[in-house]
Formats: sequence, C-alpha cells, structure tokens
Amino acid sequence: RQRVRLGYLMDGDQPAGGKWNFDSENRESPPRDGSNPWGEPLCDALDDIDNAVIAELPDNCTGDEPVGWWSTTRTGAFRHLRHFVEHLLPTFGPHEDAMLAGNWHLAHSMLSPYLNNGLLMPADVCDAVQWSYDNGRVPIASAEGFIRQVIGWREYVHGLYWLWMPGYLDKNELGAHRALPTAFTDPASTRMRCVGVCAGDVKQRGWAHHIQRLMVLGNLALIAGVEPRALNDWMWSSFVDGAEWVMVPNVIGMTLHADGGMMATKPYAAGGAYIDRMSDYCSGCTYDRKKRVGDDACPFTTLYWDFLLRHADRFARNPRIVTQVRAAQKLKDADAVRDRAADVLHLLDTGRL
Repeated sequence: RQRVRLGYLMDGDQPAGGKWNFDSENRESPPRDGSNPWGEPLCDALDDIDNAVIAELPDNCTGDEPVGWWSTTRTGAFRHLRHFVEHLLPTFGPHEDAMLAGNWHLAHSMLSPYLNNGLLMPADVCDAVQWSYDNGRVPIASAEGFIRQVIGWREYVHGLYWLWMPGYLDKNELGAHRALPTAFTDPASTRMRCVGVCAGDVKQRGWAHHIQRLMVLGNLALIAGVEPRALNDWMWSSFVDGAEWVMVPNVIGMTLHADGGMMATKPYAAGGAYIDRMSDYCSGCTYDRKKRVGDDACPFTTLYWDFLLRHADRFARNPRIVTQVRAAQKLKDADAVRDRAADVLHLLDTGRL
C-alpha cells in the first residue's frame, strides 16, 4: 500500500519488476573466497567544529575517537546518500543479511543516523534510490529491498512506538531477568568470535548493521534471557542511530519477543548453524557450531535448543516455530542440553564465555 500511495517502484498500478518482494534474491551467504565486491563507505575529514566538539566529549562516550564516519550536517548527509546510491546500492541486495569479520559495512547505507536524527528525510533517500533505478544504475532487488526498509519497516516501527508507549517499554512476557552480558561492553572478554566482532564494531564506531544487531547480539540476549530494559538501555545509549522510537519496538518486540507477539509472530531465535551460513564468524572460533553439548559446544546452539525447551508450552501452538519446538522435545540429549545451558549461562554471567 505504501508503494502504491507514494508511487515508488511502480509500473502503472503494478509493481516494477513484476512482483512486490525480492527477498528470495537478497539472502545470499557472504563470499567464501575472500573477495570484496563492495565499495568503501565515505569518510569525511573532520573540520574545526568537529574537533572542538570532540575535545569536549566525556570519557564515557561509546566508540573510539571519531574519525569522520558520521557526518554532522545535512549537506554532509546528502554527500553520504549520493555515495551510497552511486557506489554501494547496486550490490546492496544480495548480501544485505550477510556478515564478515573483516568487513564491518559491506554495502549497507549507514544512513540511519541521518534519518533518525533528522538530517535526512525518508523522501530524500527514496527519491534518490528511485532515480537510480529509473536510470538503470541499480537492480530492482536492491532498490526494492532498500525502499521497503524505509517506507515499510521504518514507518511500521514508528507507528507502533506511538501506539503502544509508554507501557510497551516494560513488557517482559518471557520473564527474562538476566543482566546485560559483559561481552557486550567488553568484547575482548569473550571467546565467542561472532559476539566479539559485533560488539567490537559497536564499541569502535557506535554502529553495527541490522543482522549483527538482530541475529548475533539480539539473538544471544533472547536465548539467554537478558532483561529487556537492560538490552534496550544499552542499545539506546551505544548506537549512533539509537533514537528511542526506533530502539524500543525493535528491542522489545522484534529482538526479544518480550511483547508476547504483539509486533512479530515469532521469536527470532537461531543457533550456530544460521550464524555460520550467513557469516565467516565460526571459522577459527573456540566453539563448535555443530555441537549443543560439551565444553566446546557453541553457546548459540546450546542456548537455542534450551530456549525452545524452556518455552515449549508457550510456542507449541505457534505455527511459525512449532516444528522447531517439537524437534527440541524429541531430543534424546535434552537433559544434557539443559545442563550445558546452565554452564553456558553461568560463564556468560561471570564474563568467562
């Protein structure tokens, strides 16, 4: 409806390219040969005002000292928008869900700070993408996937915030009360390579892309039972694009399923197999993503199955996850999984995982 109303990627009253959604073309695993098909993000030179502000920043700010990844003016934001559309958008779609330890940006736009803080308007961004598509400079799958995030998901999140707040922030339907993992604030302390990389990106630049947030950091918080308010407060204070209206629904609803399904129809829980399929993080990791029991079992794999066992009654009738719940209930090593999960959670709590 948004596409029809706003006229983006339309061919008369039909969708450009013949269909509304091209996700089937946008979920490729990252290249395994070490190739890097993505251009570099734009980095601005710091001016005198930037340096004066940096000099007054308190010591407890998230991120390393700024080097110019984030512009601070509308003019600069437009420069970053043009750079994305010209150099990164053509390769955005296929690997938008991929993760690489040696590439923190891939083809992501890195425009969320400007959108969420008012330096760019949604129409500024979508108009630029539409122009690029109209002029044959970007494939439909990349253009559609990006525009849908802006006029679809982003607006959906904005609407839910104003519909359900302020009480929505206190939702905790899964009864999660674990403290924020030490690994999130001290990435060097963890042996989980995926968590160390993603949390390290946040610590260094105040930013990580959406799959790192949802399927690594958020996924661990979900299956470990981290208290929703604790994760929300950390993300809100740590990310450069962390406007409250963005973070609250994404953390409470999408990431932690703490609203019991008001926003999303299933919890986005996954084990090590998903992370291995969509990243290179598992290569060289201390833990074995194929194992759910044993001292070297992947914490994600262990906690994924334990999560399904813990919440089996709640999700037994959810058609989107019931198959996984039934598989968990049939595990012959279910007791061993629970025991290993208890050990994993103790190590997580004590900062030794």
